[in-house]
Amino acid sequence: MASRHGDEWWRPDALLPALVIVGPYFFNKLIYMEFPGYPVFVATDYACRIFSLAFLYLLLRNEPTSLPIPWRLAVPSTKELLTALIGTITLISANVVGTTVIRYLNAHSWPVTRFPLPTNYAIQYFDGTVGMVFVGLSEEVVFRFYLINLLRLRGMSAAMAIIVSTLIFGGIHWSYGAGAVVFATLAGLVLSIIFVSTRNLIAPILAHAAFDAFYFAGGAAFL
Repeated sequence: MASRHGDEWWRPDALLPALVIVGPYFFNKLIYMEFPGYPVFVATDYACRIFSLAFLYLLLRNEPTSLPIPWRLAVPSTKELLTALIGTITLISANVVGTTVIRYLNAHSWPVTRFPLPTNYAIQYFDGTVGMVFVGLSEEVVFRFYLINLLRLRGMSAAMAIIVSTLIFGGIHWSYGAGAVVFATLAGLVLSIIFVSTRNLIAPILAHAAFDAFYFAGGAAFL
């Protein structure tokens, strides 16, 4: 693949496009700090994700079959659904059991932003339904499909690619505190294992969206 592209930077294993694709997930938190209101939070979050997905599409539109784990967004098999379900249960269990630790770490670290309280019920409904799927889709495409493939193309083993992509995924939650980073890192590990084992992006998307829906609906209070 590298020989076909020569010295061009616009290729699936180049680092500069990766910075453009992943960077907004780190820097949009700075906007939250300055404008913490709910509408700005939602608009900024969606704009970040749309930009990253659009740029990623332009980068990879001619390369889907040349990647170590090719693009596959298919109806999941029974085994893949079971894998996604086990992953979802693992995330929910870890969140419920570790709530006290997560809150303690957040309170005693550097939290500079928090999820704002909804002020518009129409936006809240959209964000809690369609938004949960979109968040799962965007983050799984970027941090599982793209980053793991990028790192594999650059010579990393599957295990090391999972570790590095997981640490980066944990890092994008930096503004919410240490507890959020620790839990997001654990979640990234679980979702990466689901993706690599099923090789079907729909499986980690389902697990991710299901957990987010549970979390933001306050599901832990009923357990």
